[in-house]
Amino acid sequence: MKQIYHLNNISKQAHLQAVGALQRLQIQEPLYLNLIEEARIMHPQMGLRSIYETYLPEGIGRDAFIELGKRQGYMLHQQPNPVRTTFSIKSRLYNNLLNDKEFTGVNQLWASDITYYPLNNRFYYLTLLMDVYSRKIIGYSLADNLRAENNLATLQMAMQYRGITDYQNQLIHHSDRGSQYCSNAYTDLLQKYNIRISMCDEVYENTHIERVNGTIKNGYLKHYAIKTIKQLFLGVAKAIQIYNDQRPHQRLPKRMTPNQFEAYLITTPKDELPKLTIFTSSKNKQIDNQLSMNFGS
Repeated sequence: MKQIYHLNNISKQAHLQAVGALQRLQIQEPLYLNLIEEARIMHPQMGLRSIYETYLPEGIGRDAFIELGKRQGYMLHQQPNPVRTTFSIKSRLYNNLLNDKEFTGVNQLWASDITYYPLNNRFYYLTLLMDVYSRKIIGYSLADNLRAENNLATLQMAMQYRGITDYQNQLIHHSDRGSQYCSNAYTDLLQKYNIRISMCDEVYENTHIERVNGTIKNGYLKHYAIKTIKQLFLGVAKAIQIYNDQRPHQRLPKRMTPNQFEAYLITTPKDELPKLTIFTSSKNKQIDNQLSMNFGS
């Protein structure tokens, strides 16, 4: 054994420590796998890294935890999204106002988008509206059609929830150029509340809310065994409540949930608030393909 230690440039003590660590890991593996299982019950599409950083299990590093999960088949797979929900209007009336903008609080940037959910050989359409700074969903609607009235109901829910009658041009509403967002009723309501209107120049410029749509649909609804429209409505409400109240967000300080973060903002001095910077330079579409969001002091 001395020759083996010498050839591998290790000491007997180091070898014994490594063997001991491996044995401890093998003993604790069922505990880590059980942790993954429990996390996935509440958050079916939570990634291995997010599970580790949320629960911080003792006795194992992040990379080893992720590798263990991979070996045991807990890797997530991207879900296809073949159904078209956006029928764009080629209007230049509203430009993208988010180019290299910096935000320092809630009610400065809202984003909205539509996704779909298949049920009993038909599609139901879910519209979400999110405060991008806190990542909180503040409005939603579910319908069996793509009429603008559903988007309007989502916006009205957000307006009622925030309870502000005049945003004094301090809030930007961002969306794609879908016909629903260009309707007179929708834009009139935004203008009534003095909310600035921003629309994508390209489809990839609304990734903030698209990620949330994917999380609600693929991370929760698809795991609820939904069979009726009533169950779908209840499932949407449940998923949004879990997302806002219980799902840690890796983009928020200390991996807070959206509701925790908004509560934190109330007691934090303005000069200590984190900054959200959005980069959407149109000069390089390869860079633009993923909008960069950066919280920093």
